[in-house]
Amino acid sequence: MKKWVFSLLITTCTAGSLLAAPQAIVFDFGGVLTGNPDREAVVHFIRQTHHLSEAEFEKANQEKRLAMKDGKTDEEFWIAYAKEHGVQLPSNWSESFHAVMKKAVGANPEMFALVDRLKEEKVPVALLSNIDARLSKLIRSFGYYEQFDPCLLSHEIGVEKPDPKAFEVLLKELKFPAQDVVFIDDKLENVQAAKALGIDAIVFESTDQIKRELAQRGTLKD
Repeated sequence: MKKWVFSLLITTCTAGSLLAAPQAIVFDFGGVLTGNPDREAVVHFIRQTHHLSEAEFEKANQEKRLAMKDGKTDEEFWIAYAKEHGVQLPSNWSESFHAVMKKAVGANPEMFALVDRLKEEKVPVALLSNIDARLSKLIRSFGYYEQFDPCLLSHEIGVEKPDPKAFEVLLKELKFPAQDVVFIDDKLENVQAAKALGIDAIVFESTDQIKRELAQRGTLKD
């Protein structure tokens, strides 16, 4: 009899743990899935291929910011700039530019591997990121958004974290109760805003820390 009761208790606890496991993991992008962006690598590439001094680059970069308000991309501006100033760019310049820009984003391979692992274990993964249209278009072209569903970008949903409305949109899209969602962000104010709505939120410190946190919640298998 005692053995049967003990077995029942173990089974009940195990079932309770499974039910308590998060139903979806939501990531921030910059600072969580990436490290520090390497702007200097891009600056070096542009200066080298366009033969610009530091002062010339800064002046041209100001012109680029104005051009981008009119809808031009970084690539379009620098190609047009080279043509206007009689600079002959290498035939593979666009490919090299894209490679430098992608590397400069600073994607964290360990975090993207973790995302892939969660997907393999059938855990829904989503993204909630504060970002403008120009930069998100660039990041999307690199394929960094493909793993996430939904992929919620502030310029598309019309609200930024830590506004509670951003998290309300997230929960509506996920179709899970707040307590079944884990949100990971490197900014404390965003984590606090998520917690205020009942979401289980974690301040990102490192990949190993996130793995431990998710394992404690029963999300990652051994």
